[in-house]
Amino acid sequence: MCYENIEYLLGDKEALKEHIRGILKSRHRRVIPRGDLRESAVLIPLSWEGNEPSILVTKRSMAVEHHKGEISFPGGRAEETDKDLIFTALREAEEEIGLNPGDVEILGLLDDHISIVGFHITPVVGTVPSPYTYTINSESEVLLRIPLPAVLTDSAWMAEKTTFMGREIHIYYLEIDGGVVWGATGRMVKHFADLIAGKTIPFSPVSQKAKAWVQELLVHQSGYGSREPGAGLKDSEPE
Repeated sequence: MCYENIEYLLGDKEALKEHIRGILKSRHRRVIPRGDLRESAVLIPLSWEGNEPSILVTKRSMAVEHHKGEISFPGGRAEETDKDLIFTALREAEEEIGLNPGDVEILGLLDDHISIVGFHITPVVGTVPSPYTYTINSESEVLLRIPLPAVLTDSAWMAEKTTFMGREIHIYYLEIDGGVVWGATGRMVKHFADLIAGKTIPFSPVSQKAKAWVQELLVHQSGYGSREPGAGLKDSEPE
């Protein structure tokens, strides 16, 4: 169902949290068998600056060997000692951005995703305090915010078709202050936005500006070829 009073919802922190929690609890989540895929999880952190909710992402450093400059969620590969994938997402967020697991209120899980390089990704949605002192590790350049009201508008999203595992899919693009969200990160943000809005948010063709931003990144990255854009996590993590 389309949530008609979305402006009110975005202006009420507790109402938005309960709206998201209710959606994630009541819906049938797509669970993909892991099989031989490498199990991993990412955290989708929701933060409030004043009364405006936003999604936190990191922009990777241009000095790292892999995925230079890409925008991603904190997250990574599950370890044998992790008790579950929520633990994985929180552990990785603590390592990457200095977020104490005890400071995260878990709201639920999004659909599983598969990356083109063989990672099984489970996105975990949680709220984080604001203001908060983050400690970003050396792999990231800066912490960025994606204003939630922006991702819910009909004019924000762009997409182009590609083929993945024998079927057509859309690669989503979202321009934000600091860069372009795309690839697996874009898929997860778009899915999350559609759930909050209660509808499939429309999209337009990808702008030349967004394409140029992505192409400039790709010239700095080795081994990409023509494969699908990734979530921008480190080499041992899902993309």
